[in-house]
Amino acid sequence: MKQIYFKTIVMLVFIAASIPQTIQAQCTCSGGIPATSFTNSAILNPTNLPSATIAFPQFNPTLMPGFDLSCVTMFDTLNIVSTSGARNLNSSTALLPPANSQYSPTGRMEYAFLLLMTANVVGPGFTQSKTLTSADSLGAYLQPDDTITYGPDVIFASVTGSKASSSVSSYIGSGTVSLSYSTLGNLNATEGSSNFTQTVRTLYSGNFGLTYYLCPSNPLATTISYFSALKNKNSVNLQWLAANFSNDNRYEIQLSTNGSDYTAVGNIAGGSAQTGTLSEYHYQYDLNSSDVGAIYFRVKRIEADGHVTYSAVKLINVESSGSFGIQTYPNPVVNTVKVQFASNQSGRFLLELINISGQVIQHSEITLSGNSSVDFNLNGHPAKGLYVLRAKDLSKNKQYMTKVQVQ
Repeated sequence: MKQIYFKTIVMLVFIAASIPQTIQAQCTCSGGIPATSFTNSAILNPTNLPSATIAFPQFNPTLMPGFDLSCVTMFDTLNIVSTSGARNLNSSTALLPPANSQYSPTGRMEYAFLLLMTANVVGPGFTQSKTLTSADSLGAYLQPDDTITYGPDVIFASVTGSKASSSVSSYIGSGTVSLSYSTLGNLNATEGSSNFTQTVRTLYSGNFGLTYYLCPSNPLATTISYFSALKNKNSVNLQWLAANFSNDNRYEIQLSTNGSDYTAVGNIAGGSAQTGTLSEYHYQYDLNSSDVGAIYFRVKRIEADGHVTYSAVKLINVESSGSFGIQTYPNPVVNTVKVQFASNQSGRFLLELINISGQVIQHSEITLSGNSSVDFNLNGHPAKGLYVLRAKDLSKNKQYMTKVQVQ
């Protein structure tokens, strides 16, 4: 049986309605501050299900007070293997057709088939499309050569794509957000007759990722190089280092009970330090009966010209008795985090490194006996980005969290 068989990649198309094409512009914070990013990854093993769901954890804003989700980037690497076939349903004629007709002198019909295969990744989504073209001649119906099978053919082989979106509402929460991956294939005759049947069987797989880009809710003060908040009995001690560019700036200490709405609780003048030097500032906030649960602190820097910037946000869990608070250094960290408690501690503690989606990446249980610091080693070196370090006092059911930047 004469057979012509060829494949041609016709197009690779991305369709992303209302999705911005420039990632960098969407994911850069105001003032040119680079966004903090974190990527979740997932693998889909080969399947022939009608569709597959790939779930990712949402960005949990309660873990990152003072930061907003600016944009999201979805990326994928797709693999598709397809087997297709066609069967001629036209019967042969008693008389040979003219030589220039669609029938060959042997009573065979010349066909050209176009396999259209589409991979759909939705979440909000984009579509990748490829086409496969093949041409063949088929024998008459019920003859041994009335059927042909193509494949298995590799339609997509590690085809990559990525799209960014600034519509992030569905990616915020404490649950999951899902991508849906499905394929659609159809064998069409571009030459021959409509009297044929077809079969398309597809096996698909892929690697998927979702990158969250975080920006400070307010412009960060690059002049503030360090800011800590530690609880000590009935007060919270705030400390920060700041560069002096003028003697006319001042600092406003702000407090929030929800991480979003802040009120001023104190002011400190910028002082008269020499321009270009670093100054250390301290402020003691006395707790009162209305301070319960989690409270957030930040420092607002106000320049002489009215320009305003903010420090990072620090979270304190108010305890009914005792003293419990932590800070970490160095920050950013490479291999080992030094965890410093506000006072000497005794008992069993669980240290957890948590990503911005709320997943525990690494944990370690330790025992303290009247000491206030411990090392937490980062095994396997987590991906660069912003994390939360949570310390749980297992014997007293207390916990405290602080942010850690992994470099």
